[in-house]
Amino acid sequence: MRPKLIATDLDGTFLDQAGHFDTAHFDAQLAALARHEIRFVVTTGDPLDHVQALFAPLKQRSALTYIVEDGALTVTGQGQQLQSQAIGRAQWQDAVRWLKTAPVMAGCFVIVCGRDRAYTELAADSQRFHDSQAFYPSLTSVPDLTQIVDEILKIDVTWLKTDVVQQVVAFNRQFQNQLVGTSSGLGGMNVTLPLVSKASALLALGQLWGVLPDQMAAFGDSGNDQAMLSMVGQGFAVANADPAIITGSIRRLPLTNQQGVVSQQIDEWLV
Repeated sequence: MRPKLIATDLDGTFLDQAGHFDTAHFDAQLAALARHEIRFVVTTGDPLDHVQALFAPLKQRSALTYIVEDGALTVTGQGQQLQSQAIGRAQWQDAVRWLKTAPVMAGCFVIVCGRDRAYTELAADSQRFHDSQAFYPSLTSVPDLTQIVDEILKIDVTWLKTDVVQQVVAFNRQFQNQLVGTSSGLGGMNVTLPLVSKASALLALGQLWGVLPDQMAAFGDSGNDQAMLSMVGQGFAVANADPAIITGSIRRLPLTNQQGVVSQQIDEWLV
C-alpha cells in the first residue's frame, strides 16, 4: 500500500557506509512523491546543520521536513521551526557530571547539542574532535560543558565499541523519569527528555498534516528507530538493522543501506 508519509533514519538506513546517497535519483523521487502528495520526513539523531548540508544539493530540498536531535527539533525544508523541546539546564548539567564520573560510563565522549551549535570538551586539534565534525559541523570545544548557556536539546554519548546496552540501562536507571538514553547505533547513546522521540515528533507532524499513523511508512536500523517503526502502518528495519529492534509488526527488508534499500522501496511505491 502506498503511504501518505514516508520517514527514514539516515545513518545505517538511508545513507550508505560513506554517508552518501544517489542525489539525482532521490531528487527525481521527491518530485514524483510530491505529485502523489506523499510527504517525506528525515528522522535522525543528527543536528540540523548537518542534515541541511547533506540535502543542500537537491533541487527538491524544500519538500523535505527534518526531525533532528532524535525528535527534539522539527524544521521544514523552508527553515520554519515547528517544534523544539530543550532539556532543563539543571537536568542536562547533572547528566553530564554523572557521565564524566560514573565508572560504568568510562571512556565515553560527550557532546551537548543546541539548536545551531554543538559543544564538547574534546580538544579542537584531536582526531576524535575532527571525526565528530563530520556529524556536527558547528562543533565547538569548551573547557567545561556545564558552563554553556545555550539551550540543549540532546546529549550525544559515544564509546569506541559497539555494544553499549549496559551503559544505556545504567543511564536510564540513574535518571529514571527525568531523562531517557536510547541506543543510536555505532556505539552511541542519545539522551533526551522522556517524551521526546522520533515517534512522538512524527505523530505530531501527522496530526498537523492530517495523516494517521497507519498511513505512514518508516525505515530504521537501531534502537532510537524502534518506537517509530512500531507506530506506523508500515515499519521497515533494513537488513543490517540491530536484530533487537525486530519486534511486533516491524518487518525486516532483504537489502541493506549499502544496497539503497530505502530508495528501492520508494521506487516500488511509485510504480
